[in-house]
Amino acid sequence: MVTRIFLCNEQTEPEIRDFIREAIADISEGEQYIVTWNCGNIQTLKVGDRAYFKRIGSANQGYFASGTIVPADREYQLKLRSARYRELSEAYDIDSQANNFRVWVAWDACVTFDEPLRTDYLRQLPHFQGMPLEPQTDAGVFREEYVRMLDREWEKQTQKAFRAGKGISLIDVYYRWGLEDIQQGFPQDALESFRQALKLNPNFIKAYLGLGDAHVSLREYAKAVGDYGKAISMRPDKARLAYFKRGEINFLLGQLQQAMADFQASIAIDPNFADAHMSLGNTYFKLKSYEQAIACYSRTMELSPNLDLAAFRRGRSHYILKEFPEALRDFSYAIELQPSNVDAYYYRGLTYSQPDIADETLAGDDLRKAIVLYQTQGKPDKAKKAKEFLETLAIDSLPKARPRSSFAIAASATDPVIDTATEAITVEVPLAMATSNNDDIDDRDEESSKLIIATEPIANEVAISKAEEAISDLTEAIEKIMEVEKIVEKIVEVEKIVEIEKIVEVERIVEVEKFVEVEKVVDRVVEKFVDRVVERVVEKPIPFSIEDPSTAEKLAMISVMAQYMRDGWMVRSVDKSQVGYDLECTKDNACEAVVIKSFTSDRESFAISAIEIENARSNKDFVLWVVSGAAENPELRCLRGRELFEQFDLDPLAFAAKVRQSTVQLEFTPVSLEMPQFEQ
Repeated sequence: MVTRIFLCNEQTEPEIRDFIREAIADISEGEQYIVTWNCGNIQTLKVGDRAYFKRIGSANQGYFASGTIVPADREYQLKLRSARYRELSEAYDIDSQANNFRVWVAWDACVTFDEPLRTDYLRQLPHFQGMPLEPQTDAGVFREEYVRMLDREWEKQTQKAFRAGKGISLIDVYYRWGLEDIQQGFPQDALESFRQALKLNPNFIKAYLGLGDAHVSLREYAKAVGDYGKAISMRPDKARLAYFKRGEINFLLGQLQQAMADFQASIAIDPNFADAHMSLGNTYFKLKSYEQAIACYSRTMELSPNLDLAAFRRGRSHYILKEFPEALRDFSYAIELQPSNVDAYYYRGLTYSQPDIADETLAGDDLRKAIVLYQTQGKPDKAKKAKEFLETLAIDSLPKARPRSSFAIAASATDPVIDTATEAITVEVPLAMATSNNDDIDDRDEESSKLIIATEPIANEVAISKAEEAISDLTEAIEKIMEVEKIVEKIVEVEKIVEIEKIVEVERIVEVEKFVEVEKVVDRVVEKFVDRVVERVVEKPIPFSIEDPSTAEKLAMISVMAQYMRDGWMVRSVDKSQVGYDLECTKDNACEAVVIKSFTSDRESFAISAIEIENARSNKDFVLWVVSGAAENPELRCLRGRELFEQFDLDPLAFAAKVRQSTVQLEFTPVSLEMPQFEQ
């Protein structure tokens, strides 16, 4: 296959702008645009040759269209018309003359005539130095070593023109269709679209990436790896996305070493590719190389500071390495970026509960938030796990009841001394014990660091007993207060769950309302569509009378079609197919073969053919619609096969034929048709 250059001068091709407008419209619909073009006296063009069309003249010289040499329709093939040219390919058109042949070309891309890929721009590119950009004759061969470079620049030009609304490329059309099919959940259709793009350009790397994505949607991972590999082999220096996608599949399949190599290759091509750094960090995390994972996540956050998942993953790595302050920092940052990051709440709660941190209040707050978010997001297993840990944390953090003692705490040395019958015994107690609730207490004198514990003789047993009872009552009160606090916490949790359920219920109501609104919109669209169909069927203005039988038939047809469409049926006209009915209507698994007849004011009968009568007898899907009344308010009656024979008298028609010979005359007598009952 070779690449040809066809020349175009607007003075000799004054309709070229019209051609381009028509081509853009056809290509947008996924169709190539066929043109015939002069190729001078060259007789070596073959079907399948590539073609570029270049604007020449005084200004804006450059390439404005591309396509492929295609065979002419058989009735237009020169080789079939003249034995003299039977050696030519099928592309040559009969509208050819000596030294002025014409061939068929299918355009697959074009830009407006004033926005070509200019040759003066190409000359400025280093890799186009020395390239022959000025062919002197039509259908000249473009040197093969320059074709790929021209293809790349032409692809850039068509994409730029498409974004500006000044061009189109069939390859891009197929590619966009493929992407839309994947997004809408039709990967099989996407495969066909990408393959169509590759037929036009086997070197279209993005189509191979699309094929890989479609195979991933179909869970055909081995094929996806092959597609990404083809893209890599075509342009390894530009295949950062192909390496990345293949790495994602290898990671999914558990082939972590291959995944790591792919992510590293992607980063080597583009060191600022944040997604590749993130995925490489995930791979190191999976391999339990947490230091390397932290480095990758840090680089990801440098490139994409708002990526909460990178902060969370780095926090997980710090947590596993027991670097709890760093883990708290990352989990908090992840929550700041994304308040609904429930895993960050959960792991921050775990971190707060660690002995090195031991802030059980904050741990409880985070775990409660995690439980609520897990339930809201439909993750009951994780919510249960968080709740179990919270309950364990709550038990461990309960203040312990002090054991009852036979000792009474006496007043300090600075208070008035109680007059007792015995001598007080002074015991020194460590300062830390005496001030257990204050870590920042100042140094005090030795006298203030002593507690005086006095013992009473047997005579004071009553006072000791009362002190013990007071301590017991105080302990019981503390236990009751703690029980009440636990009950209050449970009530708060229940209230939060109830509030969440209310929010979910409101969201469901909103969704139902949205669905109802969508149904209303669909109904309006269907009505507009039916009205549009009716407008297409009836040409306006209507230059006929309603009493005209042909007019009555048309209006009857329109009325019945509109009725079926409004009821959601698919309608197809088959009246010219000689099948014995006018419409074929389908809906779900139902099918109806519809015959339509009309009455006018001057007639009380209608004609029915023998094949229609046979359908009424034998076809269980047969339906007869009889339409009568004015055009503004028609009356429609629907009859099944048996009802036709029960409600109508079927009078036969008489036919007469006369042969040309005057000596012979044949007359046809009226024929009586037997009408058997409809068979169910």
